[in-house]
Amino acid sequence: MPVQIPKHSPWVNQRLVLKAMLHREAITRFGKYKMGVLWMVLEPLVSVIVLGLVLGPIVGRTAPDMPYAFFLLNGMVLLNTLVGPTTSAIGAINSNRGLLVFPKVQPMDILLARFIFELLTSLLSFTIFCLAGMWVGITLSLGSLHILLATFLITWLTGCGIGFIMCVASSYFKSADKIYAFFRRPLIFLSCVLYPLYGLPEVAQKILLFNPLVHTIEISRKCLFPLYHTGDTDLAYPAKFMIVVLTVGICLFHNHRHKLTQP
Repeated sequence: MPVQIPKHSPWVNQRLVLKAMLHREAITRFGKYKMGVLWMVLEPLVSVIVLGLVLGPIVGRTAPDMPYAFFLLNGMVLLNTLVGPTTSAIGAINSNRGLLVFPKVQPMDILLARFIFELLTSLLSFTIFCLAGMWVGITLSLGSLHILLATFLITWLTGCGIGFIMCVASSYFKSADKIYAFFRRPLIFLSCVLYPLYGLPEVAQKILLFNPLVHTIEISRKCLFPLYHTGDTDLAYPAKFMIVVLTVGICLFHNHRHKLTQP
């Protein structure tokens, strides 16, 4: 008697594929470490401890409206929320090319799984940091959680849009990842991760405000610490930037999807 293979709707198939891809991504990312998922929290925390020891006294004086540890943590997590999807998109198709032999697995599924995984890890690690801060006695405001979530989603979607673009670029230019790494490194200095925006000269503030990441990082800090001064930041600008970048990225990916699957 032949085995009956259950038929699902396209939406159910998409959900099952993404679930399997997310499970595979989690095992690939954390399964090789003995500490497993704890490394997801420890990795940014170690960076903050090092930066805090070096820059703590300076940041503590220039950002007196919030603990400098949270100041750095907030900036680092938002920066990783932008950079994570872009970095994971480069070479994603080549490293998962064997999965494309299955008819239900499409190139878009590979990128979506990586993008969602990056968002979940960023939100989880940031939530753990906030809960730990509240446990040790740091007072965090919970009245603007919807705006805080919006800053993460806008930053993440911007990273996804750039990720689509870089995925296509890396299929045509082998050195695209090196060029991206070159432009990625200065972001920690150009995105107000290490210092507050309002502590800079007015000319420098106007220049940095062209960076949408500055807006989301500064506004997310104000969500947790309402007394924090954000200057002339606005969520409308990074939202518009995100829509443009995401639209361009999806269109490029769709038009070049056949090139991405070629060996």
